[in-house]
Amino acid sequence: MHPSSPLLLLSSSRSSLCLNFSPQTSLCEGVCVCVCVKEGIFHVHCDSKGFTNVSQISQIWSRPFKLNLQRNSMRKLYFNSFLHLNNAISINLGNNALQDIHAGAFNGLGILKRLFLHENKLEVFRNDTFLGLDSLEYLQADYNVIKRIESGAFRHLHKLRVLILNDNLIPVLPNYLFRSVSLTHLDLRGNRLKTLPYKGMLEYVGRSLMEIQLEENPWNCVCEIVQLKTWLERIPYTALVGEITCEYPFHLHGKDLREIKRSELCPLLSDAEIEAKLGIPRVPFSNENTWPTKPSSMLSSFHNTASSVEHKERVVKPTKRPRPPIPIICPAGCICNLHINDLGLTVNCKEKGFHNISELLPRPLNAKKLYLSGNLIQKIYRSDFWNFSSLDLLHLGNNRISYVQEGAFINLPNLKSLYLNGNDIERLTPGMFRGLQMLSYLYFEYNVIREIQPNSFSLMPNLQLVFLNDNLLRSLPTDAFAGTNLARLNLRNNYFLSMPVRGVLEHLHSIVQIDLHQNPWECSCDIIPLKQWLEKLSSVIVVGDVLCKTPEFAFGKDLRSLEVEVICPELKYSSGPSPALPGGDDLTTGSSDMGEAGGRGAVPLSVLILSLLILFISAVFVAAGLFAFVLRRRKKLPFRKRSEVDLTGIQMQCRIFEDPPRQSSAGNIGTYHEDTRELDVSLTWGFFFLSLLPLTRMYKHLEAVHIKFVGKDRKRGKKTYILK
Repeated sequence: MHPSSPLLLLSSSRSSLCLNFSPQTSLCEGVCVCVCVKEGIFHVHCDSKGFTNVSQISQIWSRPFKLNLQRNSMRKLYFNSFLHLNNAISINLGNNALQDIHAGAFNGLGILKRLFLHENKLEVFRNDTFLGLDSLEYLQADYNVIKRIESGAFRHLHKLRVLILNDNLIPVLPNYLFRSVSLTHLDLRGNRLKTLPYKGMLEYVGRSLMEIQLEENPWNCVCEIVQLKTWLERIPYTALVGEITCEYPFHLHGKDLREIKRSELCPLLSDAEIEAKLGIPRVPFSNENTWPTKPSSMLSSFHNTASSVEHKERVVKPTKRPRPPIPIICPAGCICNLHINDLGLTVNCKEKGFHNISELLPRPLNAKKLYLSGNLIQKIYRSDFWNFSSLDLLHLGNNRISYVQEGAFINLPNLKSLYLNGNDIERLTPGMFRGLQMLSYLYFEYNVIREIQPNSFSLMPNLQLVFLNDNLLRSLPTDAFAGTNLARLNLRNNYFLSMPVRGVLEHLHSIVQIDLHQNPWECSCDIIPLKQWLEKLSSVIVVGDVLCKTPEFAFGKDLRSLEVEVICPELKYSSGPSPALPGGDDLTTGSSDMGEAGGRGAVPLSVLILSLLILFISAVFVAAGLFAFVLRRRKKLPFRKRSEVDLTGIQMQCRIFEDPPRQSSAGNIGTYHEDTRELDVSLTWGFFFLSLLPLTRMYKHLEAVHIKFVGKDRKRGKKTYILK
């Protein structure tokens, strides 16, 4: 049927209200399509019709309906845009590239319950944006570019229960934003929130809250965030879906806020001082201060993770308690919580006195997070995690672990965070991490690690963060970080005297933070490559100072502030290559850079002059010796034979060998007896001249020197030679 013709689709389960319409009755006119559903509510599908204004829908419906306006081209909503659509109970305006909503745009929508504004380009919610929506219960505005929400934006939405604002650009929420609403679901994931104050903000959120999502925000875990931490401890544990991962400061990066003690967040103030300063009430506002084995949110008939899909409302009789969708199997002595969004369990077995992981019985189903910190575990075996393949977080911190079997984590292919901090581990090997292809965060601080074998981290290609601070490391092996994509590395408070760039630091191509503080750096010649590498990094990347411990003149000074000549006076400038930077840049900057000790470079001028002088003296002595020897032999010859020796018969020809002519030349030919002893004179002068050639650099053009037989003087019975 053509879209422009009237259309009425009746389901087999249509209600009497739908039957009131005769086949000739037109529910939709124009390009929209209407589908009648039960209880007389029908859906009006006007999606992907190219509408630029709501006024293009001119039809008026007298029955409650749901209007779908997705994927059109409406850039703005103007005053009284929906006045003629006053019976709408749900409007979907997603994917419209909406940039602005004028005051009074929703006038007339007094019975509207659901409003979808997702995937647009909205930047601000003003105090008058949602005027007229007195019955609104569900507001979805995720995947916009919202940067500002005015404090009175929701003051008229007294029935609002679900608010979805994830994946925007919200840096801060104004005080009293939620004073007039009583939310059950709040999604703030993927914004730019650093803290949430209690007074004026959180005090109004927890009254009816069943689910809150705060992941993927750059939380600043300092004193101010104690307000959020305290609030989270007082709401039902299952209300928080996901983690609150600290972004700052660096030493707490990647840790869950709930796992950090107050004293670490605010070490200079006592609990009472913190609460007084931040306005946190001493008496909990909720009696839900324990982590329930069964989440309280499961007692609700309306608990699903908020998403773009509409929730299906159910009516649950108060006399019946709904059972969970899957049975919760929890190890004895532990506390388990079910996440409704993915049916995954958080298993909390902290400080329960476990000596072995095998004591966790019965084994939980679909465990996502397993907390075993603060127990007495000493060894980790391959068989310990045979039923934990769905884990994405494993916390084994603050135990007594000294042995980790090769392949111990091979059954954890989905693990992303592994905490082994505060144990007695001495050595890291590649086999320990076999099977952890998805691991992103690895924590080994506060162990007794002395050795890291080459390629220990190479089996973890997704590794982004490694904490090795507060160990006993003195060196790192070649290719320690090869094959990884590390962004953050903490080596604070170890025993490094120096650190090689080539083979180690040069593999940190994606580094955004590195902590080398509190190491006894020996600022001598060996540390020059490290200094040059650090100087090419931004000061934001290098956390803290790199202070020299030795020698005495450099004690307490930052390595980067010292001149190369001061650190290593004997190191000469060289044009040789230096180690590569993380981004591929070379440290070489021409003749002004200092080369590495032992690197290849040009021969020093002093050595070259000395070598030439020795060569010259040797050549003079050899020539003099040969000359004296020849003169002595000439004295033994008869006078007639001596006169026949003509030094002009020595001909030096510097060219490629050519066949000589058969006949004798008139000149340049010396005659000698066939006796080979008579060649001495020619050879002596030849070697003398050859010894002098290097000094005049003529040897660069010398091609060949030959003594060639020319012919035989029949008259005297002698052979004739020519020296070439």
